[in-house]
Amino acid sequence: MITISTIEGHFFFRPEDIVRLEACDNYTRVFLANQKKILASKVLKEFAQKLEPMGFLRTHRSHLVNTRYITHIDPCGTITMADTSTAEISRSKRREVIAAMRTSI
Repeated sequence: MITISTIEGHFFFRPEDIVRLEACDNYTRVFLANQKKILASKVLKEFAQKLEPMGFLRTHRSHLVNTRYITHIDPCGTITMADTSTAEISRSKRREVIAAMRTSI
């Protein structure tokens, strides 16, 4: 379980229920498999430290994605997730992301 703290209290989720996370200034928007979104009061870096060993991949300074939910990567470096949301791949992370996805198949 992972604890997500918000102004509304503490929420508890299994990592596999998280589709992706996106940095929003000093907060992080968490996109869940049930289509809900939560604004967490932690920076993305803190989530990355906990979630990267669990199959999450930092694709950009603003994006951390659950590789289980990636459905498409277009030639321009945009990732489409199973919930139809999108995340960017930075130029510096492109090879790392493609390699990680090829090894997970």
